[in-house]
Amino acid sequence: MNTIEPSPFRVLRECQARSAREQQILSGRDWLFVSALVQFLTALYPLYLWGTGLMLAHHDTASASPGHTREIACGMLTVSAILLLLWWWAKFAPFRAACIALLFYLMLQGFAAFHQPQDVLNSLVSKILVLLGLLMAVRTGYRRRHSA
Repeated sequence: MNTIEPSPFRVLRECQARSAREQQILSGRDWLFVSALVQFLTALYPLYLWGTGLMLAHHDTASASPGHTREIACGMLTVSAILLLLWWWAKFAPFRAACIALLFYLMLQGFAAFHQPQDVLNSLVSKILVLLGLLMAVRTGYRRRHSA
């Protein structure tokens, strides 16, 4: 009886390649999660300002809450929630989710820069970190898509 069994080294190479592809998927999802986390942490300061303004407004009528910190905090938390939804969707389509997240974030920053050019440099470090995380997620998704 002549049965051809695959070489154990060939099976091992296939398992290693499959494991590397799965790790790339997790890596791309992890970058999306890191981007959402940085966006959330950036939203904590305006949230703190808003809460402090509310507490001070109760005790002292002369001090008013800052103009639009509530809108800023809610907007940043919404962006963080959208990035988390895209992180969840990256389980099924990592490259598409990363591309949509990158396009969404770039369009959002462009819109904000167009309407409030004086605030472009506010929280520049967190914007750069989120952008780098999204670029890494796109790169990982692209590599996974074209290696398969």
